[in-house]
Amino acid sequence: MRAPLEPHYSFTIPSIHDDTTLDCRIYHPDVFDEPLKDPLGRPQWRVRGIVMAHPYAPMGGSYDDRVVGIVVDELLKAGYIVGTFNFRGAHGSKHKSRTSWSGRPELDDYTSFAASFLQYMSLIRPFPTSDTIFTPDQSPVRPPTRQASDSLPGQVPLVILGGYSYGSLILKHLPPVPTILQRFTNPLAGSAADEVLLRAHKLADQSNLEWINLARDAEREKSRRKHEYKTSLTIGGEETSPDKRRSSREAKGSVDVRRSLDIGHRLRSLSHRGRKHGNSTTLLEHNEVNLAIPEVRYLLISPLTPPISTLAAPALGQKLWSRSTDANLTSIGKFVSLAVYGNQDIFASAKKIRDWCDHLKADHGPTFSSVEIAGAGHFWVEQGVEKQLRAALREWVVEAPVKGAAMTTTQDVS
Repeated sequence: MRAPLEPHYSFTIPSIHDDTTLDCRIYHPDVFDEPLKDPLGRPQWRVRGIVMAHPYAPMGGSYDDRVVGIVVDELLKAGYIVGTFNFRGAHGSKHKSRTSWSGRPELDDYTSFAASFLQYMSLIRPFPTSDTIFTPDQSPVRPPTRQASDSLPGQVPLVILGGYSYGSLILKHLPPVPTILQRFTNPLAGSAADEVLLRAHKLADQSNLEWINLARDAEREKSRRKHEYKTSLTIGGEETSPDKRRSSREAKGSVDVRRSLDIGHRLRSLSHRGRKHGNSTTLLEHNEVNLAIPEVRYLLISPLTPPISTLAAPALGQKLWSRSTDANLTSIGKFVSLAVYGNQDIFASAKKIRDWCDHLKADHGPTFSSVEIAGAGHFWVEQGVEKQLRAALREWVVEAPVKGAAMTTTQDVS
């Protein structure tokens, strides 16, 4: 039996819905421990990551789910940073919370973690030089003569938003990424949104310092100590002192979120280096660092269909398979997306999923792909189907960047 993958960080954040504590994990790919360099001495690695949501919590779903683990394993091998989190009420959670009957609080749970993950991705610098200077409140900066970016020229961050079963149901109704980030612009000091971003900033600082130490060790010894600093770190509590923390409800009543942003080019940075002290209602200042809007893709595994989807999230499930032009439903297919499902799923109609996929392909063309695996059930335990699922994930990760190379396949289990 394969040993469980070890997260680099286990931590908590509050949900922006009602401050419910969410358990979260971040995994680092092995490429972060390998000095892959181009002739100019910079790493040949694109900033890329995936958020993966788990199945229905009342039926035992959590970030420990086996299928979630398959996705974590395959995407780590492909060089992605991976983030997982527990929806409220997930099995094994130490926090007093329950799965909602509407699905709307879970939308905010996903939004909270996605924002934290995107902030973390924007701040990390995994390939520093040995003379990089660490400035905790500004993230590592290179000497002026060095190249400031760890990404290859012209590249923007890539993020996959994913979900399995119930997780894909929530994902289907998730707002577009610019709308998600908009909710975290100028957060009220001490609010849940503020806390979410502060935690991401702290984790990024921790990672950046580890990488600088590794680079300095490598320079001194001319070889890497691969596991010297690679440890699993658990972080709980909150970044803001209790007397300054504001509940989500209080923050929602006190701040009118700015609705007009120039999202066509770049969003302002979500960093926290300009916090003002004094008045507890003062907003956070922004720095002049810009955060590029990431390239976004979507991954759905074993999406639910009515009546199960309606029972799991009544406020969301009624529209899941409709052809409405609801603004929150336009991301799937509009951006590069993949749906993987089995034709023996007891919780979903393969015909309904097939028809839905055909509709999206007709509307969006090659950006939407689907893989139907013969003999696969909802839990992917049938003989040979895990291998087929892994192959579909690997193929999509490799082929998705190619315009016009849509996957529309039905696989038989060998």
